[in-house]
Amino acid sequence: MLSPNTLRTYEWLPILVLRLSIGFMFVSGAIGKLADPAMFAGQFRTSGIPFAETTAPIAAVVELLGGFALALGIGTRIAAAVLAVIMAGALISTIIPAQVHAHPGIWELLSNLFYQAEWLLLGVLALLLCTGGGRASLDTLLRRGLSSR
Repeated sequence: MLSPNTLRTYEWLPILVLRLSIGFMFVSGAIGKLADPAMFAGQFRTSGIPFAETTAPIAAVVELLGGFALALGIGTRIAAAVLAVIMAGALISTIIPAQVHAHPGIWELLSNLFYQAEWLLLGVLALLLCTGGGRASLDTLLRRGLSSR
């Protein structure tokens, strides 16, 4: 059995895996959205998000920069907070209304809602907001460099 000390020694590893995975998801998604801005703006319009031609590209750029920040572990808490707001917006504007329409019963609604990528991303981003980037991040490297001066 693994001792608590051994587990603490490697606690940085799952945080790193989450940061890299979620960062890649946001970067790759943003690249697709920026490659076809009219399509992404159309999705915003369909969801009732105002000023879609302006807000959609801004959201895509924020996802791109936030994804890179998460992957590198720089400004992790800020990036996680900003991306969590975007995921909450996606849930409120698009995901929840579609799930309510498709699943009128509360059990079915929650069962399907909790499988949605946006919901899971929101949870992981909340975790990263609380933990920060971990030991294997530029945040930690910069903090160590500044404290040694």
